[in-house]
Amino acid sequence: MIVIARMNADHVEGFHAVLDTVAREHRYLAFLQAPSLLQTADFVLECTQNDDPQFVALDRQRVVGWCDIVRHKRPVHRHCGTLGIGLHPDYRGRGIGSRLATRAIVEANNAGIDRIELTVFTTNTEAIRLYRKLGFKSEGRHPKAACIDGEYVSTMTMALVSVAD
Repeated sequence: MIVIARMNADHVEGFHAVLDTVAREHRYLAFLQAPSLLQTADFVLECTQNDDPQFVALDRQRVVGWCDIVRHKRPVHRHCGTLGIGLHPDYRGRGIGSRLATRAIVEANNAGIDRIELTVFTTNTEAIRLYRKLGFKSEGRHPKAACIDGEYVSTMTMALVSVAD
């Protein structure tokens, strides 16, 4: 059974490991390997201090995925956050990403984040399908936005904007 839990310091090493696994696939993230363990710990601590929604998927105690929404720093953009998500390859296609993102989105909205943005490689059709299912709308396409292993990849920006009642 996979449990979705708020990330804390105890999850840093597991988060770092799954982040590195996904990064080294060279298909989904904007970096090719995880930042150092120290940088990853600093990121988790900063998110915790800022009350940014940050969740992990746990198989027993093993971190197998994550989703975070990092609030923008500038005062005029504090109502906006950027979503990051990833799953270990062995855990994809089970609805875990949807559970992680839904939990993070609810927490973000409760924290006053009314606009959630993301950037996705256009080749990542499964993620795009998930984001659309969650209500994200495409806001633009960026040809040749990345070059991975000598191949250009386009990206798409998407956003989910809360509408006040």
